[in-house]
Amino acid sequence: MDSLPRRRMRSAAAGLSAVGVAAMLSGCDPSPEELSRQQFGAPTEVAAFASVAECVATRDYTQQQCEEAQRTANNDDTRTAPRFAERGLCEDQFGSGSCSARTDGGQSFFTPLLTGFLIGQLANGGGYRYGGLYRDRRDDRYYTGSGAWLYNGGYGGRGYRYQVGSRAISAPVTTSRIQTRSSVVSRGGFGGRASTRGGWGG
Repeated sequence: MDSLPRRRMRSAAAGLSAVGVAAMLSGCDPSPEELSRQQFGAPTEVAAFASVAECVATRDYTQQQCEEAQRTANNDDTRTAPRFAERGLCEDQFGSGSCSARTDGGQSFFTPLLTGFLIGQLANGGGYRYGGLYRDRRDDRYYTGSGAWLYNGGYGGRGYRYQVGSRAISAPVTTSRIQTRSSVVSRGGFGGRASTRGGWGG
C-alpha cells in the first residue's frame, strides 16, 4: 500500500538533490583572490605606477628606485609582454591603437603597449623586484605579462598599493607562446579570468 508514496518520496528527494547540487555548483566559483592564489601563489603586496613622477610623489621610493623600476620594465617588455597572433585580438583586450607589431625568431605577433610598472619586495630580504604592467581595457586593471592581475587596489589605505600572486614577481617571466583566438577563448581571455570578471575587489 505504501510503495507508491515511497517512490514519490524518492523522486522528490532526487529532484531536491539535483536542485541542491546545481545551486551548490553555481555558487562555488572561486573568488578572484582564490583564483589568483591557485595560479600565482599566495598574495604579496606591490606598488603600481604609470610614471616615475607618480612613483616619486609617494615618498616611499627614491628617484633612483623609480627610474630603475621603469627602466627594467621597458627593457623586459620585449620578452615579457603577452603576444597575440592578430592585432584585432590584442586590441579586443587592450584597446584600439594600444598594440604594436613585433617579430622574434622569425615569428610575427602583436603585443600591448606597456602602461606602467610595479615594485615588489621579494621574501627573505631578497631585494626589490620590478616588472612591466599592461591595462586591460575591459576592466581597466593592471596585469603582469604573465596574466596575473593586481587586485585590492588601495591596499593598506594607499591608492597605489595592490596585491598579486607572489609567483608573478618572484622570477622574470619570458613569454614565448603566441595566443590565438581559440586559445584566448578557451582560457577566458588574457589571464584566463572571464568567469570572475566584474566581481573582483580593488
